[in-house]
Amino acid sequence: MGIVQGTKGSKDGRWEIGPQSKSDKNAFTRRMRLHQSWYRAHVLKVPYGTGPKDTSTSLYGNMLTEASAKDGHNFLTPGIFELAKRRIAEDREGVEPFRCLRNMLSSQPMCFNLFGKLALDPSLATRLARALWGDRISRVTCVRIEWAPEPAEEYLSDGTTFDAFIEYETMDKKVGFIGIETKLTEPFSQTKPEEREKYRHKEEYLRWMKKPGAPWKKDIVDDLVDKHNQLWRDHLLAWALLQHGSSKYTEGLLAVVYHPEDKRCCRVIDEYCALLHDETTFSSHKLNDVVSKWRPLAGDWLSKFEERYLLLEKSEVVLP
Repeated sequence: MGIVQGTKGSKDGRWEIGPQSKSDKNAFTRRMRLHQSWYRAHVLKVPYGTGPKDTSTSLYGNMLTEASAKDGHNFLTPGIFELAKRRIAEDREGVEPFRCLRNMLSSQPMCFNLFGKLALDPSLATRLARALWGDRISRVTCVRIEWAPEPAEEYLSDGTTFDAFIEYETMDKKVGFIGIETKLTEPFSQTKPEEREKYRHKEEYLRWMKKPGAPWKKDIVDDLVDKHNQLWRDHLLAWALLQHGSSKYTEGLLAVVYHPEDKRCCRVIDEYCALLHDETTFSSHKLNDVVSKWRPLAGDWLSKFEERYLLLEKSEVVLP
């Protein structure tokens, strides 16, 4: 039985899918917006709200109301919701409260929903990190959401943060890290044409690019700036953290976690990898592969994650 699109209220005890965006040119974005709308209506059974900004008046099926946001409906467990609230209360760069609490299509709540349980349970974090990144990880010592090293001026000095950050101890008692970038539907940000020269000559970037062993091929700064600005800066932050004079890390990498249906993201990652001569500090993982490796070690939380983000066939009932 389908769920009818329409007004904000319920009909026969069923919350409706709600308006979709006419500006979604990317097919995957349209499909995921519809799935999040279905999840809100069918699973959460709450009304839709306005967005995508706090000043917006447009109604969308993937947006939560203020009341639903306060009840934590954008998060899979109460513990993850509490973690998100604590991170928002820190009032540091990285978390956008409205997007995090109310936009179901955003990658930010998805990051909390995927890595929040690891931040709350170090033992679980160790098991899951080893399943994905190998037995060199002896134990996870810390998991943070939306984190960057400080002081920022000693690194990139541009507000770049890791969506999630896992610090671990190796089998030989050394310290490593995994900086994580999560993607749902948002494209990697590009450099505005008027800002390209600034980025090409930004000393905070070039000093790390010049370090011996840098993973990028020679003479490709223009391609990095023009086509891969965000992904390059994420990777550059991981490289700077490794190369910093007072770094405690002996190994580390940037890992991109993305949806398997996001062909645009997959293409960008392939193009970016072609600019590297060494991929030791870079990896990418499809969400379904992450879930597959974690499923034997996790509980109901991961099943909820899978239903919300991966089992798109469940919302096929509402396709036009």
